[in-house]
Amino acid sequence: MITDKDVIKCESVFSDDRSHRFLWKRTWDKEKPSVAVVALNPAHADNILIDTTTALIVNNVARLEHYGGVQIVNLFSQLTPKLNFRWNSPDELNDPQNDSYIMKAADECQLVILAWGKGADANVNIEKRAVEVVNKLQKYKDKLCVISDENGRNGLHPLTPSLRNGWILKPFIAKESSPEQSTSDNNIVPAV
Repeated sequence: MITDKDVIKCESVFSDDRSHRFLWKRTWDKEKPSVAVVALNPAHADNILIDTTTALIVNNVARLEHYGGVQIVNLFSQLTPKLNFRWNSPDELNDPQNDSYIMKAADECQLVILAWGKGADANVNIEKRAVEVVNKLQKYKDKLCVISDENGRNGLHPLTPSLRNGWILKPFIAKESSPEQSTSDNNIVPAV
């Protein structure tokens, strides 16, 4: 009989009123580097409860075997199961402190996975925020990557069914844009 015992260090950082989450962190092997995952928005995960997206991120980072932890940050910081731009402005959905946590995670981690999915293709508010975050992360461009599946689709969200049991990571390469191109042609779409 084999009994495995592990200690996992948990950390979550919230706004004072707990309406925004800036960081969700798990460390299971402090001898290995961590991965930062930039997702879309936090649903409800804290140090005890975890949502489906968070569970899939942890499982897939652990399957990569080279990493001992994950720091999840988001484009938008408000705790909500679904972003709603009809009733909330982008400023209400994202606390100004959020960017400092994104940058700190990128600085501390060996790899930064851009995992907000295809929402930027369909929503101008997500697109604008994604461009803003990618531009801020340019100094980390050598460690930026996206999630792909076996069919070669890039820039996917962790909830994508084809990704549930394993990620294929590809380098993020920002598309070049000319001044005449619209924001939709900017650098949020990976060119791998």
